[in-house]
Amino acid sequence: MIWFTWRQFRTPAVVTAGALAMLAVGLLVSRGTITDLYASVAACQSDCGNAVEAFLTRFYNSAGGTVYYTTLAIMYAAPPLIGIFWGAPLVAREIEAGTHRLAWNQSITRTRWLATKLGLIGAATAAATGLLSWAVTAWASRVDSAAADRITPLVFGARGIVPIAYALFAFTLGVTAGMLVRRTVPAMAGTLAVYTAAVAAMPLWLRTHLAPATHETPALDMGNLDALMIDRSGAVAVEPNDVTNAWTITNQPITPTGQVFTGPVDPTRCGPDLPSGSCTEWVGSLGLRQNVVYHPDSQYWTLQLAETAVFLGLAAALAIVSFWWLRRRLS
Repeated sequence: MIWFTWRQFRTPAVVTAGALAMLAVGLLVSRGTITDLYASVAACQSDCGNAVEAFLTRFYNSAGGTVYYTTLAIMYAAPPLIGIFWGAPLVAREIEAGTHRLAWNQSITRTRWLATKLGLIGAATAAATGLLSWAVTAWASRVDSAAADRITPLVFGARGIVPIAYALFAFTLGVTAGMLVRRTVPAMAGTLAVYTAAVAAMPLWLRTHLAPATHETPALDMGNLDALMIDRSGAVAVEPNDVTNAWTITNQPITPTGQVFTGPVDPTRCGPDLPSGSCTEWVGSLGLRQNVVYHPDSQYWTLQLAETAVFLGLAAALAIVSFWWLRRRLS
């Protein structure tokens, strides 16, 4: 059964191995660009903010920046593609072609048939995604360190061990969808829809609850504002900069009584005909504080492990459903 599964799976396996090899070559070639640009940061002894900012600006505007964003796209695209092209057809294709009647009426039981398929292709899924994530994470390590953004939602899901759990979840989701729908193309579409919803829900609503967030109310630093805007109605929008090297969940200016500050503006201090900086001074005199909730970078691996456990648990649950459905419902 293992040999037969390999015979069926060898073409996708060879294609995947070739794609990983090509990506590895591209990363090795472009690695020199990062090393050269990072030299000024590595040589910096103190007050390295300007050196880091210059490095990031030059990197993002170079060919390395194109590779960086391409690898982000690849890391997010790989798991659903595995679910669509490896998982969804696994059972659905057998049912559509009618070969399941032969495959499930031999000396090998249905349970062993599915266990071998899930075990071999699941191992290939974990290995391929793990190698991909390791290569990209290692390649981008200096950029992530300089940008201090590996815990932010955009980068978090494309680094570390989380992509492996994403891929295994997508694969088992595809298998289960194929069993339920019994048609390959609709199963592919369903896999993509459910996977996208599950992965999008994690940073939007769930991830922040996987580890305790830090809540602080420091005095509002007027020298660290991202924007100060006033609309025609006189409402004020004060936007502090996010916490450095952290994933900021909430960041709002509040009054001494704890209310979110939105104005109204003092027309004698803020207006187009008044001196520059007058409005900023007025806002600074109000005694505002900053209500900020964030996850520091020190929680990166805590969140990685917790999110990995969530998606591995979902994958295990889907595998159990697949075994039950195959034995009890499919004929």
